[in-house]
Amino acid sequence: MKIRIRIQGFLTLLSIVITILLSKVIFPYWKSEPADEFSDALGIIFILFGFLFRVSARGYKEEKSQQGKILVKDGPYYLIRHPMYFGTLLIGMGIIAVLFKFWVLPVFLIIYVLIYFPQINREEKVLIKKFGQEYIHYCKTTPKYFPKVILNFKQYFILRLSWIKKELPSLIAVVGLIMVIEIWQEVKLFGYKDFLKETFELLAIILSLLILINSFRIT
Repeated sequence: MKIRIRIQGFLTLLSIVITILLSKVIFPYWKSEPADEFSDALGIIFILFGFLFRVSARGYKEEKSQQGKILVKDGPYYLIRHPMYFGTLLIGMGIIAVLFKFWVLPVFLIIYVLIYFPQINREEKVLIKKFGQEYIHYCKTTPKYFPKVILNFKQYFILRLSWIKKELPSLIAVVGLIMVIEIWQEVKLFGYKDFLKETFELLAIILSLLILINSFRIT
């Protein structure tokens, strides 16, 4: 199952990148500077928190489930029943925001729904068979697709350095790819004079968010 999930995630990411690259060739550049800066910051926030949501969910489940013998209902699983899939959703939306092609969002959402909603439903049938009434009751108290909105969010968003290290290559690859595409577009349109400016802006956004992330419960 883990291999299938990784393949699904890769295909989703690949489809987004291909769509955006084609859009930059077909459609004219129309970004305004303030909107560009805002969308870059918003997108990086979505990408980082999407990855961290996945990291927290995967690591917490591996630590608490005793290899699938126990139903995990606390930590990130208190907020939402399928936090890893929600993390994937945030990452996809973040990529779109950074590259500022908002018309791509409906395309991505359709792809996401077609790939992940059937997967979620299949997994829930398996979990109902395995855990019975315990899982049925869990479904009644915990949302399926979007997390609960609560004030003490950090209480359930748990991170460990060892968990982060497992996902770090993927995070570096995605953010690196986004930076290359974004900087390439700036150079293509405005020349090399904007190369350093765009690079420093993106790095400053990422550094600021990493400092913010440090405020969460990392052990």
